[in-house]
Amino acid sequence: MAKKKESADEFFHFPAEALKFLSGLSRNNNKQWYEAHKADYQKHLLEPLKDMVAAIGPILARKVPGLRADPRVNGSIFRINRDTRFSKDKSPYKTHAAAFMWAGPGEKLACPGVYFHLDAKELLYGSGLYMFAPESLGFYRRFVAEKGGELARAVKKAEKAGFELGGEKLKKVPSGFPPDHEHAELLKMKGFHVMKTYPAKKVTEGDLIGWLVKEIEPSLDVIKTLEKAIF
Repeated sequence: MAKKKESADEFFHFPAEALKFLSGLSRNNNKQWYEAHKADYQKHLLEPLKDMVAAIGPILARKVPGLRADPRVNGSIFRINRDTRFSKDKSPYKTHAAAFMWAGPGEKLACPGVYFHLDAKELLYGSGLYMFAPESLGFYRRFVAEKGGELARAVKKAEKAGFELGGEKLKKVPSGFPPDHEHAELLKMKGFHVMKTYPAKKVTEGDLIGWLVKEIEPSLDVIKTLEKAIF
């Protein structure tokens, strides 16, 4: 289990064994190894991840009203099993743990939110929406065309704090919009997120919840603006 807060000097964080499990899985991505270490996964990685989502969700919801955090697998927490049906890579397991807390009335992955991704070496943490749903893309583009400055300011705030803008994008501005639009680069986006990377060991140190809240705060306007744009 994660280390529980017992006093002013005791804080929640992942045990070092969580990274040890992920490191081992990256070298032995097969069912035999996973089954032999499944108890380690559940105790040192999955249960702490559930605790993290349960703890941080209500705090972030005060900053992003309506943010949903579901500390269950297939809720905010992604399954460790890979879907290999349509992939050339038949490795059965993901070599990372991930969680997503989302804002908006749509389906989870059609909404913007906070993404947490941990592998043996790095923590990837940020805000946004991986890919716009087809029905959302038009709303997003019209919002950018008319109020793109609002989103640009949210991005600038995040970038000033060290986040990097990413997401799949078109080579050209979509038809129906002027190629020289002030926010042409934002109009090209098919997905939209700002992310920051840290050494994985950060999750095993000190007051993880307090640190995560402080780190993500400069990027939260991206979620709020994207939610306004597509819903």
